[in-house]
Amino acid sequence: MKSPNNTMVERDKERILVIRFSSLGDILLTAPALRALRTRFPESHIDFLVSTGFADAARLLSGADRVLTFDKRSGFRGLCALRSQLSRRYAIIVDIQNNTRSVFLRSSTFPVFCVKAKRYRLRRWLFIHWKWNLYHQPRSVALRYLDAAAFLGAVDDGHGLLLAVPPPERVWAENFSPCEPTVVLCPGSRHFTKRWPVEYWIELGQRFHENGNRVLLVGAADECDLLRSISAGIEESAFICDRTIPEVAALLERAAVVVSNDSGLMHLAAGVGTPLVALFGPTIEQFGFYPFRSTAEVMEQTLCCRPCSAMGSSQCPKSHFRCMKDTKPAMVYLAAQRVMKTIPE
Repeated sequence: MKSPNNTMVERDKERILVIRFSSLGDILLTAPALRALRTRFPESHIDFLVSTGFADAARLLSGADRVLTFDKRSGFRGLCALRSQLSRRYAIIVDIQNNTRSVFLRSSTFPVFCVKAKRYRLRRWLFIHWKWNLYHQPRSVALRYLDAAAFLGAVDDGHGLLLAVPPPERVWAENFSPCEPTVVLCPGSRHFTKRWPVEYWIELGQRFHENGNRVLLVGAADECDLLRSISAGIEESAFICDRTIPEVAALLERAAVVVSNDSGLMHLAAGVGTPLVALFGPTIEQFGFYPFRSTAEVMEQTLCCRPCSAMGSSQCPKSHFRCMKDTKPAMVYLAAQRVMKTIPE
């Protein structure tokens, strides 16, 4: 693919569309690319298209003038309506999603220029099923998204996600969590194999409590039962599972350290600059979804069966679940102490 010449880009640069429907982590990792596009096209209007459930998360990112949403529940009819709405509106489209839906949408816009983010699906499949590692060194997905922006002349600013927590949410978090230091635990994840065992979370949380830390468990609305069961085993702990993403970001920003599974909240903690310990099981850093340019330590085990999945699964294919069980609470506690010491007081 040839690079766009100045005439193509400058001919009509008023409107740019960036597409990334989901999920939470992917949307947050778009932040550096959005900032780079804003710097490259300071006078352009940039729209960011996401799925309805992630609109609040998208507003934590700087660079976009407007967040557009698509409700997946509207089905093909809704997709057609959105396609008609977007028709011929944009000079440039940056398709970071690069799937069937996004291709269908951009097929009607006839932009001056369109760039797509690479997905590396074959490399990932070969590593999972044949253990052929063609990735070499881990490279963040955020940098792959930046590659798409760089094709338009945008330049990486060298910073992390730099998520911007709105002032009202900061005030709410200060009132909710006035006591410090607070340790935030994020034990949830969509798939079972990406979740550290419940008894390990309890042991870790109790250890933090015994050493003078206030423990707060955070998760999504459908994780309330999980959080409640863990909190019941940790003295004087609390849990919260019904807040917006900006409110959760404000809580994570105030934490002394966050311990999280490989999940969207891991990227949220990294994005607000909080020291972080990330627990990786079936997934690996080579897939690119590790904490980006943050004070973080990834805990993982070197096993011949890893990786066994790109996004986790309902059960361990080998039935031993060593990728998670071999990472002991004492190891994670020491890792948390290490990352906290890297932040100057």
